[in-house]
Amino acid sequence: MHNHEWIHFHCMEGLTSFNFGHCHSFRGRTDNANDDEDHVHYFSIYTSFNEGHSHLVYGYTSKPIYLPNGRHYHLFSGRTSEDGQNCHYHEYQGATSLDFPY
Repeated sequence: MHNHEWIHFHCMEGLTSFNFGHCHSFRGRTDNANDDEDHVHYFSIYTSFNEGHSHLVYGYTSKPIYLPNGRHYHLFSGRTSEDGQNCHYHEYQGATSLDFPY
């Protein structure tokens, strides 16, 4: 079912929490990982530039969540880097895209 030689990534996008009168969008991809059953992906994506600043969305995904058809996705959540006026952060959460046969 899982080819351990298959290296893949996932797309991810979302909106941060609404703090200090604004939120940020983000869109990017995870780093590559082998298709081991317990693999995770690292991600590091800059948010949109709003209110004169942006933040870094970064961390590790959850382990894969497998679907009946053998494909999978990952959950992610965390806090952005601190930046901007009043030096603040935003929270984020979401799910990656399904894996693709790249």
